[in-house]
Amino acid sequence: MKILEHIAQEIVEKTSEILDFPISITDNEGYIIGSTDKDRIGLFHQPSLEVIKKNVMVDCKSELEKKILPGVSAPIKFNNKVIGVLGIVGAPREVEKYVQLVKNQVEMMCQEAFRNEMVELKEKMVEMFVHQIIQYKEKGSEKTDYIHQYAKLLEFDLHKDRACLLITINCPSEIKSANKEREEILGSFQYFQKEVLSFLNLIFHENKDDIVSLIDFEKYIVIKSLPYQKSYLSLLESLEEKLKKINSFLETKYHVSASISAGDISNSLQGISESYQNAVKAMNIGIKSNQESKIFVYNERETLLWMLPKELVPDYRNKLLKLVTPLIEHDSYEVLSSTFVGFCKYNMNLSEASRNLFIHRNTIIYRLEKISEITSLSTSSFEHCMLLYTAIQCYEETKQKSGV
Repeated sequence: MKILEHIAQEIVEKTSEILDFPISITDNEGYIIGSTDKDRIGLFHQPSLEVIKKNVMVDCKSELEKKILPGVSAPIKFNNKVIGVLGIVGAPREVEKYVQLVKNQVEMMCQEAFRNEMVELKEKMVEMFVHQIIQYKEKGSEKTDYIHQYAKLLEFDLHKDRACLLITINCPSEIKSANKEREEILGSFQYFQKEVLSFLNLIFHENKDDIVSLIDFEKYIVIKSLPYQKSYLSLLESLEEKLKKINSFLETKYHVSASISAGDISNSLQGISESYQNAVKAMNIGIKSNQESKIFVYNERETLLWMLPKELVPDYRNKLLKLVTPLIEHDSYEVLSSTFVGFCKYNMNLSEASRNLFIHRNTIIYRLEKISEITSLSTSSFEHCMLLYTAIQCYEETKQKSGV
């Protein structure tokens, strides 16, 4: 059994620290795979075959030519099957009182190693399954069959109501430090991921239909089941408390914090993918808007407005940028454009804009008139304001991409 091979030497070394007798472990073919004397690893141990065959403890007599040491050998079992042999070197009557104790410990360690291996295997399956879902785009493709196979293995019903949550963590600088060796960096990454994933499971994994997985080092996904009519509303209401717990954990251990975004409700493979993409959009909008809250919920109207400049064809974008160029080149562009955007945000209502922007009403009127003078666009016209607003958004996006 491979598990015994992987942990045999570790078992021997840990047990030898407590027991003052040399120890060895052989595989189910009689070859030593763990020993206090490392020179014996790989040697064939004839008495072990008798132990495996008869499934009983046997005394071993010293045979120097066959490199057999005196002691007691006992079968190691896993799921009622003999997978190897434990040997304790010494006078048989003296060491046999320790054999059963050590044998039980070895079998327990095998069980634990097997459970850990199964947990890791399931985590990898979930991770691959999640990546396939969030990248899903086309119906009827080979990937669809692949995803359905994984769903069946994981007992994941693709047709239940669900919503995707995205948890984004700012990357710990000490872990990313360029001064660290590659192996140390990778080790830190893996430890960080395991810790965060384990904590997020505690917070979000409330029933068997929930999935929590990592996307990359900084991003984690929760595919949350919504079994009742008001489950989505309850989920959104619980996010503030959940984020407090997450950030308390992250700030205490790693001096970082997280944000959460929520996609909309879905009940299909395509829907889960779209819910995740919408959570990503909500996160991008929330981060760029510098909101005080770090919880961002997908809102289709806000998202469409945010995406508008990104979806325009290049020729149309260029025409809009040309339209706003005189304003861009003006020395007071930043002040004028921010006042205009604020004016639009507050429904082109001077009183509301003045109150929320903390600017005197007459100052806003002056700046809007200045904009009209520079651009030849009327800020009292809804159509002109719509063109100007979109043009400014296009320019700001271009500026952000160029790093200006």
